[in-house]
Amino acid sequence: MKSNLRDIMDEEIIFRPIGYVQSPYDDVSNMPKSTRQSGDVEAKMIINEEYIESMSSMKAGEEYMVLFYFHKSKGFKQRVPFMGNGPIKGLFSTHAPNRPNPIGVSTIRIKEIDGNVITFTGVDMLDGTPVLDIKDIL
Repeated sequence: MKSNLRDIMDEEIIFRPIGYVQSPYDDVSNMPKSTRQSGDVEAKMIINEEYIESMSSMKAGEEYMVLFYFHKSKGFKQRVPFMGNGPIKGLFSTHAPNRPNPIGVSTIRIKEIDGNVITFTGVDMLDGTPVLDIKDIL
């Protein structure tokens, strides 16, 4: 049976964080605009203990995608300056934090795993950022 497209488009989707980021950045103005700009700066992800088994195959030195919630974003514009000060682009061609659904994705490299704490590089997230999911890069 086909779903009614209107019902799908009006459906509310709720996510619960699996953890949060401890980042040295507490303000967008001093935060890198991408993981490529973050260099060797380290941050930590504190993963809820109920997901510790989900971390069992993760290894230091490997890269992962982190999906997160832009928790300080408000509203959005459909055209924005690329990287905050570049040429104007359509929103979906950027990583701008102000979006219809403020979900971000970054590629990180794990430095160390200690229990439910993941130390990583590639931080372009604010302190306290809720983590929605982690995915291996295949």
